[in-house]
Amino acid sequence: MEINVSRESPGGVVEAGDQDFEAKVIERSMQVPVLVDFWAPWCGPCKVIGPALEKLAKSWAGRFELVKVNMDESPMLAQVLRIQSIPAVKLFINGHIQDEFVGAYPEPEIVRFLEHNLPSEKVEDALQGLRLWQAGDHAGALRVFQQVLANEPKNPAALIGMGHCLMDQGDLDGAKDSASRVNEAELEKLTERAQTEKLFSILRSRILLTETAEPDGAQPADLAAILSGACQAALTGQHERALADLLEIVKTDRKFKDDAARKAMLAVFDLLPAGDPLLNTYRQKLSNLLFS
Repeated sequence: MEINVSRESPGGVVEAGDQDFEAKVIERSMQVPVLVDFWAPWCGPCKVIGPALEKLAKSWAGRFELVKVNMDESPMLAQVLRIQSIPAVKLFINGHIQDEFVGAYPEPEIVRFLEHNLPSEKVEDALQGLRLWQAGDHAGALRVFQQVLANEPKNPAALIGMGHCLMDQGDLDGAKDSASRVNEAELEKLTERAQTEKLFSILRSRILLTETAEPDGAQPADLAAILSGACQAALTGQHERALADLLEIVKTDRKFKDDAARKAMLAVFDLLPAGDPLLNTYRQKLSNLLFS
């Protein structure tokens, strides 16, 4: 959703108030981090920090947007956000306050604040790679992830994407290593946090199902063989067959292989798209079995 900016300062800094704060800050922060400077014309410290924030907004262009709110003109926001002292600076990501500070911080401290809270410079490249992977362009996605990780080895979105690419290539150990290096705290900084966390959950489920599907010499009628076959079925898109077989194992021996069948069912749930009827059907069946 593109936000229509009605008021803008000469330096490109957006101004907002009670009437348009929702659109220019809350909604916009779903797409890009938004740093909000709450100030007033009579506030001396505000005149000190304001130029520093505007300078950083230009030099860090693309990594966040700066919005200025005149508190004399926005009494409702002062109450809702409980602003008692200015200058007050709040960073919004995904519609929520990620972090904040009060007072005229010197520029080096503001830079440290931004470095601590903003996603990395290559985050958009990594997110684009995930979009490519979801669209089926796995080769293109792999190139993106390789380029990002060459510069930022700890980029969480790129690590998740690389994990999926390695799983596609059958490199289970490589995928496990990639997943293990994801810092989940860094995911909170992403504007596409929910989608990226979902892809991380799917990656871990693919890993679990692949490990559980590895044959161990069991006979076809053995629970181990049924478990392995069910996980293989899930990985090839035969979700209903997989869930049915896994549920039967739970019925037969709940503790089999350290509750492996129930864990595998939860992993299959992760693979299913939201709204898939199998989700409600088998979640209910599993719940009835476990708590009856």
